[in-house]
Amino acid sequence: MKLVLITVLSVLWLTACNKNGFPSGTASCIKKEILINMDNPDWQTGAVEEYTFQNKTVYAFLPDGNIIADGSTTIKDENCNSLCDVGGFGGHANNQCNGGNFYKEAVLVRTIWKKKSK
Repeated sequence: MKLVLITVLSVLWLTACNKNGFPSGTASCIKKEILINMDNPDWQTGAVEEYTFQNKTVYAFLPDGNIIADGSTTIKDENCNSLCDVGGFGGHANNQCNGGNFYKEAVLVRTIWKKKSK
C-alpha cells in the first residue's frame, strides 16, 4: 500500500511541473518573462502568483521587499498585458483593477515562482 501511495504521489509531482520547474498550464509569456529576469539580482519582482480574477487567469508580480519598500504588485493577463498595479505605497486603498477590487475578488490559485533567498 505504501509503495502504491509513493508511486502515485511521485507521478503527480512529476506531472505538476514542466522541465523549467513551472507548474503545468502556466502561460508561456509569463514563463519567458520569469526566465529572462530570474537571475537578475536587481529585478524588483520577488514572486509570481496565479489568481482567478473576473473569471480569468491572471498573474501577480509581487515586489521584492528586499529591493523596494512599499512596491506595488503588477497584475498581468495570460498574454502578459498589464492590467493594473495594486497595493504599494497606497496599500489596500489602491486596489482597483479592471473595474473591480482585486483584493476582494481575486482567488489565489498557486505560486508560479519565488525568488530564492540569499
